[in-house]
Amino acid sequence: MAYRTLKSIFHQRDRAGADVEESSRRESPATISWDLRIGDHRMFALITPEVAALIERIMSYEPRIRHEWDGLPDRARDDYLDRMIVDEIQATNEIEQVRSTRKEINDALRALADERQTGSKRFIEMVRLYLDIGKPEARGPESLDDIRFVYDAVTAGEISDDDAPDGERFRKGSVSIESGTKVVHTGLVPESAIDQALTLMMSQGRDESVPLLVRAVVAHFIFEYTHPFYDGNGRTGRYLLALDLRQVLAPYASLALSATIADNKDRYYRAFAEAEDPLNRADLTMLVISILEIIAEAQHRLLIDLSDQRAKIDALGARIRDLLDDQFPERLGLDPDSDPSLRRTDIGALFFVLGQAWYFDANRAVKLQTLTRAAARSTQFVRRRIQSLVDAGVVETVTRKPLRFRLTEAGAELLELDRATS
Repeated sequence: MAYRTLKSIFHQRDRAGADVEESSRRESPATISWDLRIGDHRMFALITPEVAALIERIMSYEPRIRHEWDGLPDRARDDYLDRMIVDEIQATNEIEQVRSTRKEINDALRALADERQTGSKRFIEMVRLYLDIGKPEARGPESLDDIRFVYDAVTAGEISDDDAPDGERFRKGSVSIESGTKVVHTGLVPESAIDQALTLMMSQGRDESVPLLVRAVVAHFIFEYTHPFYDGNGRTGRYLLALDLRQVLAPYASLALSATIADNKDRYYRAFAEAEDPLNRADLTMLVISILEIIAEAQHRLLIDLSDQRAKIDALGARIRDLLDDQFPERLGLDPDSDPSLRRTDIGALFFVLGQAWYFDANRAVKLQTLTRAAARSTQFVRRRIQSLVDAGVVETVTRKPLRFRLTEAGAELLELDRATS
C-alpha cells in the first residue's frame, strides 16, 4: 500500500485521526528521528518497504553500470566523464535560472585539463569541485568552514554583492522564497541556528545505523531547509548531494543527478513543500521516497546511455576492422607507396581514438600526445601518419597549441559515425 501523508489523513478523518497516526509512526521501530524542528514538530522518517525497495533498486543498478563503464575504452571514459560534468553543471545552473552555456563550462574544463592559466573563466572553481568528485578521497564537508568553501567555489563570480554572505560564514539576515505572492519557505535565523542545523546535517551523515542513501537525502533536505545563504543554495546543495552519493555510488553515477532533477523539477520542489507543510508534522518519509525515485531514475538513464555508448564503440571497432581489411590503404584515400609507410594497426589505433572523440568529446578533438599514447609510438612517428590522414581529407587540425586533431565530415562518414549517431 502506498505511503500516505499525514495531511491526507487529516483531511480524510480529522485532527484526532492524524494525531493517532502520527504517534503510531513516531513510535514505530522503523522510524528515524532527527533533532531538528520543522515548525512545531521534530523531524522524522520511516524506513518503509517502499524506501527499502528503492534503495535495493538503486544499488542493483550499480554493478550493471560499472560493467558498462568498464567496457568502455579509457579515452571514451575520460571524455564521457568530462561530458557528464559539463551536463551536470549546466543542468544545476538551469534549475536556478543561472545563465550558462556548455561552451563556457567546457572551456573551463579544458583550461584545467591543459593546466593553462585560467584567468577569469566562468565556472572554473565549480568545474574543479566536480572533477574532485572522481577522486577516491572525495568526502563530504566535515566542518562549517568546509561548507562555506564549497559554496564559494560553486558560486564563484555568480553572486551579486547584495546577496553575498554577511555573517561569520553564512547569512545573518532573514531570507524567504516566494512563489507568486505567497511565501513558500523561510530560512532559519539567526546564524547560530544555521550553524546548529548544518552541524546536525554533517553528524547525521556519519550515523552508520541509517542507510547511507537515506542520510544523503536527509542531509540534502536539511541544507535546503536551513537555506544558509541568500543566493546559491540550490547549486551548493545539489553538489553536496552528489558528493554524499559518491560514498555509495560510482563517481560517474553520482554525476547523473541534476539533469534528472531538472526534468522532474516540479516533483522535486513539491517534495520539499510537502515536507514543510504543517499538516505533515515534519514527516520526511514522502520526501525520502520522492528523492530516491529521482536518484533511481537517474541511475536507469545512465545505464541505458552507457549501454548505447558501448554499442557505438563496438560498432566503431568493427567498422575500422572492415576498412582496414578492404582495399587498405586506397579505400582511405591514401597512397600505398607513400612515405611514411602505413600499417593497418597504426592507422586503426589512430582512427579508434579519433572515433571515440567524435562521440564523446565536446570538440571531437584529440591531442597529439593522446594519439601517441594510443598508438604506442613516438610523437614523430604519429605526427607523420596523422599528416597523411590530414592530406587525405579524413582528419583535420583543430588547434596548434596544444596540437589537436579531429575527424572531418568525410572521415566521420567513412567510419559511419553519423549513421550510428542518428
